[in-house]
Amino acid sequence: MRRFIVRQNIERFERLLSEGLDDHERSMFEQLLAQARNELYWLENIWSQTCPHLGISDSVGANAERCLDRVVMARGANFGSLQLLDIDTAHLCLIAHHNFDRSSVEQFARVRNGEATTCDAARILQASVFVEDIESADGFASLRDWTRRIGIRAIQTTPIFGHSGKFIGAFSTHYASPRSFSSEEREMNSVSSEQFRRLFADMGRT
Repeated sequence: MRRFIVRQNIERFERLLSEGLDDHERSMFEQLLAQARNELYWLENIWSQTCPHLGISDSVGANAERCLDRVVMARGANFGSLQLLDIDTAHLCLIAHHNFDRSSVEQFARVRNGEATTCDAARILQASVFVEDIESADGFASLRDWTRRIGIRAIQTTPIFGHSGKFIGAFSTHYASPRSFSSEEREMNSVSSEQFRRLFADMGRT
């Protein structure tokens, strides 16, 4: 949704700049257009910024964005993220997100071992992590400044495993309100994990 709105704003500013404007108006809309283009840069093609060395193609990266968007919307979530394991550094690289702002992208561009995040917990546990209310959850206090700023109360993170059974990444959905996760939702996460596994196979990550 955020990407759609920013693209709409860019089109609107470009249209306005094609009309007759005085110097003050032109300067204002040129500045707004530059800001919108910069914001869009941080909203899409994230893989080219967070892990260019992994060689993810534009088509595969765009497919990752679309897959994540579908998962977020199907779950009724407000935000989402998809991370791929860089086997050389053991970092989890953010390759797609839904509704993150620039600050969030920069914060989670590369998650290292030992950071108190749900994706690192899923990597350690080799199992899904469900946080029904971040305000009262044990182990994730360091995330609260971020979740309060962006408006997140509940999180689920599901690991993604390759054909060999090794951990290769994780996806998360984030919710604006506290919630419990039903058995049906947990089963849906397993289905989505398999979809992302196939997507990662297209990247040569199996």
